[in-house]
Amino acid sequence: MVYLGLICTVAAAGLLAALLSSQHRQLDALEQSHREELAALEQDHTQALAEMRSRNQTEMEAFRSGLSHSLRMPVAIIQGYAELLTSGVIRDTDVAAEYLQKISQRSQYMTEAISRQFSVSDSMDSSKLTYSDLDLVSLVRQAAADMQTAAEEQGVRIQVVSSEESLPMQADTYLLNRVLFNLLENSLKYMGRPGVITIRVLRLEKAASILVQDDGLGLPTEEATHVFEPNYQGSNHIGGQGYGLYLVKRAIEAHGGMVYAQSAPGRGMGISMFLPLSPKAV
Repeated sequence: MVYLGLICTVAAAGLLAALLSSQHRQLDALEQSHREELAALEQDHTQALAEMRSRNQTEMEAFRSGLSHSLRMPVAIIQGYAELLTSGVIRDTDVAAEYLQKISQRSQYMTEAISRQFSVSDSMDSSKLTYSDLDLVSLVRQAAADMQTAAEEQGVRIQVVSSEESLPMQADTYLLNRVLFNLLENSLKYMGRPGVITIRVLRLEKAASILVQDDGLGLPTEEATHVFEPNYQGSNHIGGQGYGLYLVKRAIEAHGGMVYAQSAPGRGMGISMFLPLSPKAV
């Protein structure tokens, strides 16, 4: 009986040892699994943090570029009129008053540009546009006149050709001004030689057509299809982040319109835009 008891005790001890060993292996496996999960979570967190930093950097670059595009030319225009007024060559009080009015208008534009740049994604949303009645021909002529001084310094002349004396429409005046300034600035930057920038305005049945054409050095035809992409740098790249024409495309499309680019080496760049005459025409 004692012998049998010993056998049972040994068997029980072996069974307990096996059970404890199994539990230990299970605990080791659970601990290893937990470590792997923690490592995976840490890797995901690190990757998410890197992506967030990259997005923040991209958004900051877009903000700086957009603000630069919005303010560079108005500042140059204000400086030009201010220099004329302080030079003493303007003796006609009516002309001086007109120049002061232009400075005031450009200052107001800059104030709105700064305000709207802080919500640039909203300002390019079609539901967030501020529509008002405007005369497209007058808007284009004013933009051309404002840019003429900067153009003349580069030996460039800006001319406006229109089939209409006036072209009433409804649009976001600020965004259209921004589009025109960006396009004219882009032409002046990349023409690469003295010449002419022609802005053609045409009334269609339910839309307006605007063509901004320069006779500069141009781009290879295949590159012209990419100029509206954000951060795109063509073979004629001089400087900047490549956001100017991207912002033009977004603004035109927010109005329900379309924009295209055409170019060829030695034949300049042409930007064609089509805008509905009113939101109801979209």
